[in-house]
Amino acid sequence: MDLSVAGLAALLAGTEPRLAGVRLVALDGRSGSGKTWLAGRLAAPIGAPVIHLEDLYPGWDGLAGTAEVLSDWVTGPLGRGQPARWRRFDWAAMSYAEWHTTGPADVIILEGCGSIRTRLAGTYAARIWAEAPAVTRRERLRARPDWPAYEPHAGQWAAAEDRLYRAEQTRQRCDFIIANPAAGGVVTVRRQAWAGR
Repeated sequence: MDLSVAGLAALLAGTEPRLAGVRLVALDGRSGSGKTWLAGRLAAPIGAPVIHLEDLYPGWDGLAGTAEVLSDWVTGPLGRGQPARWRRFDWAAMSYAEWHTTGPADVIILEGCGSIRTRLAGTYAARIWAEAPAVTRRERLRARPDWPAYEPHAGQWAAAEDRLYRAEQTRQRCDFIIANPAAGGVVTVRRQAWAGR
């Protein structure tokens, strides 16, 4: 079944809440797949706050340890009916900075590489994989305002993504796949059936 992004947003608002009334929607995919843009498009029509994992990673080596950060700061508190309480990582200082709170809300979108983790499977109302052609992803990354700081670490980060997605089989475990091609291309949303949660 193909959906529009707006149609998917409406569908997310009707999913089963798994965290004390909160529907946590994870939007994952490789760097440059357009996750941040898509998160905004999904969040706007349903008034959902967005937590960007870019604010939570503990540095360039932090992708592997994101499950613990999410459990401690996001899914744990939300599951107890409390706001998610997380610290923003300051990439210039390479250390955690101020605290933020998010929710509780009907829907919260968790956006970023590694937002879908097997050990947190029971917390998600929906899991979404965003994908784009490799050439498009490279162009988007190079167009980022922080590309000069990102570039020296791009290969390291891509290798960490490869290891994580191979180990977690993330794409295969998603409920929806969003194809997000280059500008002017048609964004498509497809429901994916798979066995288990």
